[in-house]
Amino acid sequence: METGLDKMAGHDKMESQGASKPRIWLRVARIAVVIIISLLVGAILVKTRPKPQQKTVNKLGPLVDVIQIQKTSPNMIIEVYGTVRSGERLILTAEISGSIIEMSPDFEEGVYFPKGSFLIRIDPRNYSLRVEKLQTEIHSLQAELARVAQEKKNLQATLKIAEEELDLSKTEFDRQLALAKRKVVSQNELDRARKIWLTTRLKTQDIQNSLQLQKFRVDLLKAQQQSVRVQLKEAKLALERTEIRAPFNCRIAKKITETGQYVMAGTPLAEIYNVGIMEVEVRIPPSEAIWLNFGTGGVMDPKGGDPVKAKIIFKTPFQELSWDGFVSRVKGQMEEQTRTLPLVVEVKNGHPSQDRPILPGMFVMVEIVGKKIDDLFLLPREAVRENSSIYVVGSGKIEVRPVEILRRSGDQIYIKKGGSQGEKVVTRFPGVLSEGMTVRVRQVPFEKETPK
Repeated sequence: METGLDKMAGHDKMESQGASKPRIWLRVARIAVVIIISLLVGAILVKTRPKPQQKTVNKLGPLVDVIQIQKTSPNMIIEVYGTVRSGERLILTAEISGSIIEMSPDFEEGVYFPKGSFLIRIDPRNYSLRVEKLQTEIHSLQAELARVAQEKKNLQATLKIAEEELDLSKTEFDRQLALAKRKVVSQNELDRARKIWLTTRLKTQDIQNSLQLQKFRVDLLKAQQQSVRVQLKEAKLALERTEIRAPFNCRIAKKITETGQYVMAGTPLAEIYNVGIMEVEVRIPPSEAIWLNFGTGGVMDPKGGDPVKAKIIFKTPFQELSWDGFVSRVKGQMEEQTRTLPLVVEVKNGHPSQDRPILPGMFVMVEIVGKKIDDLFLLPREAVRENSSIYVVGSGKIEVRPVEILRRSGDQIYIKKGGSQGEKVVTRFPGVLSEGMTVRVRQVPFEKETPK
C-alpha cells in the first residue's frame, strides 16, 4: 500500500522537473547570442583590415660589377725569389806571422767598417828591426861604392903618371939601344935602361888591371845593394802587413781570432763581406723566361745599353722594404735539373748609410722588368671565366665572348684578343649569367699593377 509519505515525495519530484526546463532554454539562448555577436565582430574585422602590399617584381635584372677596359702597352714583370748575398766576400787572413797585440774596439760580428779602417795589429817589432838592419846594409854598401869610386879616381891619376914614366923609360931605352949599336955605351947601361922600361911597363899594367877589377867590384856592390833594396821593400811590406785594414766598405760576418793569439801567415782572422755590392741569384722558369729581353742591352748583353731594371722586395709582417737593382749577368748555362735560367741581380746603393740597408741572407722577391708588349687588355683574374671567356655588358645585356689569353700574372690576366676599347666587362655577379640576360651595372675601380 502506498503510504502518505510516498505520495508526498512523488509530488515534490514532479514539481522540481517542471521548474528546470525554463532554465535550460535560458542557457541555450545566451550561448546563441554570444555566437552571433562573435560572428558579427569577425565580419566587421575582415571588412575593415588593411589590404597587404603587393611586391613589385624586378624586371631590370641582377646587379653586376663591371670595369671599363682600356688598351695598354705594359712591360711584362717576372716575379721570382732568391736570397741576398754579398757580391764580394772573403776570408781575412794574416799575411805574416806574429802575435796579435791590438784589435779595433769595434771588431765584432755585424759591425760596419769603411774602407781603410784599422782592424788588427800584429806585433811589428821584429819587422821594424829588420827594416833598420837592411837600411844600415844599404848605407854600408853605399859607402863602399863611394870608396871604390875614389880608389878608381886615384888609380886613374896614378895610371896617368905611370904612362908618362913608361913613355920616358921607353925613350931612354931606345936611345941606349941606338948608342949600343954604335958601341958608344956598354951592355950594362943598355940592360939597366931596358930593365927600367920593363919595370915601368909592368907597373902601368898593374894599374890598368886594378882599374879593370874596380869595374867588376862596382858592379858587384851595386848588385848587392839592389838585392838589399829588394829585401828592404819586402821587409817594409811585411811591416805594413802587421797592420790590417778594411780592404773595402765591409761588415764583419764572422770573427775568428782574439788579441794575444799567435798567428802564422795564412791564418784566418775574420770573414768579411763588401756592403757596396749586394746580389740576388734567381732562377727563371722557361714559361717566364720568354718575357725577358735578350737583345742588346738585355740580360745577355747588359753592357750594350741601359741595364734591365729590377726591384728587390723584402716583406715582413710589419713592413715592406724595397730597393732598386738591375740584371748584372746571366750565369753560364741553363740548370740541367730544373731547366731554369740563372740570373744575377745586383742591388743599387746597398750601403749601410741608407736607413734601410739590405743584408745578406734576406729572402726577397725580385720583380724583373721584361719585354714591352703593345695593344693588350689587363683584367682581374675574376673577370675571366674558366673557359677563357668574359661577360661583356652592352645596352644592359650580357654578351658571352671568348678571349685569347697572353699571360696570367698573379691576380691579373693579359688578353690579346677578345676585348675592345672602353667596353664594360663583368667582374662580380650574383647567381648565373647567360647570353642576352638583362642586368644592371655598377662600375668599380680596377687598380692595375704596373712596373716601377
